[in-house]
Amino acid sequence: MLLLAVSVPAGAREADSVRARQIIDSLRTYVKSQIVVTGTRNEVRLKDSPVRVEVIGKERIAATGMTDLGDLLKEQPGMLIAGSVRSGIQMNGLGPDYTLILIDGQPVIGRIAGVLDLSRISVGNIERVEIVKGPMSSMFGSEALAGVINIITKRPSDGINGSVMLQGLTRGPLEARVEGGWGSNDLELSGFINIKRSPAFSLPLDTLSIPYAAFTDGTSQLKAQWKFAKGWTARGWLRLFGSETQGSFIESVAGQIAQNTGSVTQWDASSTLGVEYQSGRARLTVNAYGSTFNERYNFDVAQGAAGSTDDLQRRIARLYSQYDVQLGAANRLTVGGEVLYDDIDGSRYRDSTGTHPFYRTGVAFAQWEGMPLDWISYVVSARYDGNNIFGDAISPRFSLLWKPGEHIRMSGSIGTGFKAPDFRQLYVTFSNRLAGAGYDLIGAERLGNSLQPERSLSYDIALRYEDGQRELSSRVSLLYSAELRAFRNDLNNLIEFYYVQTINNRDVYSYRNISRAFTQGIEANLRLALAKENGAMYTIMGGYQYLDANDVQILEAIDKGQAGTIAGPLRREDYHGLWGRSRHSGTIRVQYDAPDRLWSANVRAQFVGRYGDESLDKNGPVISDPPRKVLDRDDEFVAGYVVLNVGGTYTLDIAERRVVLGAGINNILDRFHPTLIPSLVGRQGYFQLTVQL
Repeated sequence: MLLLAVSVPAGAREADSVRARQIIDSLRTYVKSQIVVTGTRNEVRLKDSPVRVEVIGKERIAATGMTDLGDLLKEQPGMLIAGSVRSGIQMNGLGPDYTLILIDGQPVIGRIAGVLDLSRISVGNIERVEIVKGPMSSMFGSEALAGVINIITKRPSDGINGSVMLQGLTRGPLEARVEGGWGSNDLELSGFINIKRSPAFSLPLDTLSIPYAAFTDGTSQLKAQWKFAKGWTARGWLRLFGSETQGSFIESVAGQIAQNTGSVTQWDASSTLGVEYQSGRARLTVNAYGSTFNERYNFDVAQGAAGSTDDLQRRIARLYSQYDVQLGAANRLTVGGEVLYDDIDGSRYRDSTGTHPFYRTGVAFAQWEGMPLDWISYVVSARYDGNNIFGDAISPRFSLLWKPGEHIRMSGSIGTGFKAPDFRQLYVTFSNRLAGAGYDLIGAERLGNSLQPERSLSYDIALRYEDGQRELSSRVSLLYSAELRAFRNDLNNLIEFYYVQTINNRDVYSYRNISRAFTQGIEANLRLALAKENGAMYTIMGGYQYLDANDVQILEAIDKGQAGTIAGPLRREDYHGLWGRSRHSGTIRVQYDAPDRLWSANVRAQFVGRYGDESLDKNGPVISDPPRKVLDRDDEFVAGYVVLNVGGTYTLDIAERRVVLGAGINNILDRFHPTLIPSLVGRQGYFQLTVQL
């Protein structure tokens, strides 16, 4: 045996040790100083925010081959992709229509069947994504019953800066993106544009070939900030999106495959213009925001009286004002209001006179942030919404943060949320004539029924250990943090889709307030980082969610002996909860960063436990008033699955330009099921080339 001893000079070892300490100190300083805005609508340090906020930073975005927001969010613990046609997000056990999506604090519109398609939102130009789980109606109103996802776009560094990125994805798009900006003390200008083009392809399913249509889409944004006088700042941005899908594609309806050939075109435009004045500890902000979303769907089959073309236009206009003032050393008062106009038009929403519905909402809100002691802080907030259709809604919330030690944080909140009935639930008139999917859908107002807002009462408590550090040896240090969170949502007056009657051999459906449900669960997160003396870093991040989601009326009917099938009475142990919810889910990420930070590699896995799909129901309704199909058999589940991804980046300098190369494979295990899990299309390889200008 030959032993080779390599002597490392003492000076080199000392330099490595200094570098390692610098990296550790830099990481700890970054964590301590990170600022968030979504929890309180004011800037606050993340670790001191009484409202719990999760952050996905641009570094993590850059290390993956994800092209849109849906792909990015599904690797976040406790968040699952949901939706049979479009990609929405399920959070706290609640569906996509209960989560508010914002870009720089302004709402994104364009929900179809309650789902805002997250594939529309490119990850380009994102500085970070802030996530608040739990009802935030006290500050953001309707659609924030499950929580808020706020996309914060980039601001330019001083001077001229920019980048060009190219990315290719098998069974996916080829993307080109350009970002640029110029920054100074008084003026900031930035923008980005990206274009994605994906060819058509098909996937096998038993004896069938399932088509996926080709698409092209593009996004651009211009953003400016100008400090034009002492204390005065003007801000504005304009964002445009357009897409066209052509060819054959499928929809999964009640477990059957409805195939269509044609095209879908979408475009939306949104803009905000605002001014801020700050004098001492007081600040006044006024913003005007407008957005329009347009969609045209060309069917190959005529859809009832609407014919073969289905068009939709959604518009929103918002005037928002907020005043906040620092009172003393540790208190801040925020008050404000807004006026909101929201309307919808299109073939599904015009009545016999050609008019279309609209919402007009007036809002007032107030918030108090207090810190009576160094180790305790709290936020009390409430919001009033007055709407021309559903009336009034008042939404309070209380959040508390207790810091018993340097590293320990305990937080808790209790709050109410509401979700207004949307235009689809109130006014839609739609006939589906695709093979295997024939039905009529009529809004409640068209049938003379009034819908009330859905309500929730939610609780959230979390225990966190932050910024831990331990020297394992003279050459290796361990950084660690952990969190355990529990939550519960009690929901009342839920709006449900129900069968009305059969007319001309077609089933007619509508909506009504009737359901009561609850979701509750536990979420655990762990982060470990090994920092070596030479500066290399090994990081492990893992998260797990246990979810329990049930229909209260089913539980009551079981207890009263009023629920059953042809097999006999239904027992509690036979009932497996709400459809579409995984009891167990989790994520894990392992990453290596080289000492010089010029290359990195990561392995990421997402586990989705089995969940029920109502299209697989075998026993039919178990109670008759109101009729309910329930998850009560093992063959009504979609099997659990694991998505495994790997990726890496390498940085080098070419002609005085910083160049980043990236490559990887998403979904290595090749999981896909086009009808039951439409968000998965099998194994995808990708490459990435980014040039810093």
